[in-house]
This record gives sequence, structure tokens and C-alpha cells, in this order.
Amino acid sequence: MRAVVRHANTAAILLAASIVSQYANAAAPAQDPNWPCQQRLVPHLSAGAYWNGPPLDNIGDWHADPAVADLVRRLAPRRVSTEDGLKEIDAFTRSLTGDRQRRLALAFEGLLEESDRARADLIDKLKEIGRRQRELADLVSRLAAELDAIPANATGEAAARRIDLQQRHDFTARNFEETQHTIRYACETPVALDARLGAWARALEQADAH
Repeated sequence: MRAVVRHANTAAILLAASIVSQYANAAAPAQDPNWPCQQRLVPHLSAGAYWNGPPLDNIGDWHADPAVADLVRRLAPRRVSTEDGLKEIDAFTRSLTGDRQRRLALAFEGLLEESDRARADLIDKLKEIGRRQRELADLVSRLAAELDAIPANATGEAAARRIDLQQRHDFTARNFEETQHTIRYACETPVALDARLGAWARALEQADAH
């Protein structure tokens, strides 16, 4: 029985070390302790990374062009797929008559601004989850240390304390691991938004070339 208890203590410590290491490794590339993703943290999008079309200087406010504003409004939600957006862009570019280059640039500027806004909101939420995960990782480590400090043959109040610590440790560790699985999927969303914007930018650039 004592061997089983010692094994449980050791397992708890190893799990705690694994959780802390897992979180530290996930956050390392970001240079932000609360960023929970393996992907490099890029807080904001820059036009130069996506746009080789008409210059964006002094083109005006995209909100002031009703057709451009309507396109951006319909494409901005995260649920809009790349393919659906490309169809909308194709219809938009076919409808353009005068001032074509400037309006294509306006459309990109609007899509860039709204994509960046959506990403920034998502990044803030991911960093908040990451902050909570750091706290959980620290708690798992502390509980494992407290558990290890109680002798395997403890009796009375100490034994009851051991049982309580083991239960709290296991519950917290499961909570951490379940959230990590969710984070892995959520971390793909900023990447998907980046790729979506890139595809839409290329479509607008190609429309200018025709």
C-alpha cells in the first residue's frame, strides 16, 4: 500500500513538472508570458505583408465609399470563409467602373483594418486564457509539492489532508489539460484570419491587373 502511495506522489510531481514545462514551452516563442500558443505572436497586421497593389497613401476613408463599406461589413465576421469572401470580392470588382484602383485599395484597407480588429480581440482573449493557465500550472506544482511533503504512512488529520490535496491536484491538472486542448484549436484562428486576408488581398490585386 505504501508503494502505491509513493507512486501516486511521484506521479503527481512528474505531472506537475510536465504541466509547467508544457506551458513554458508553448509560451516561449512569443516573448509574452501570457501568450499560450506555439505560433509566434504578431499583435497587429501590417499592410506591407499582404499588399502589393495600388498605393494606400491619401486614398481617403473606406467608410465613406458605400460599396466598399458594404463589402467590408459582409466579409469582416470570422465565420466568413475565404472562398465565400472571394466570391464577394469577385462580384464587387466586376461592379466597379470609375476610380477603380483607389477603390480596390480602399477595399483592402477596410479588410485589413477589420481583420486586425478581429485578431486583436481574439489575441486579448487568448492571453487572458494563457494568464489563467499560468496560474493553474503554478497551482498544480504547489499542490504536488504539498502532497509530497506528507509522509506516505500519515494517519489522522495528515492522512485526510493528503487525500484532499490529491483530489485538488488531480482536478486542477485535468482542468489544465482540457483547456490546453481548447487552446490548441483556438491558436489556429489568428493564423486562419491571416491566410484569409492574404487570399483576399491577392484577389483585389489581380482585379487591378485586369
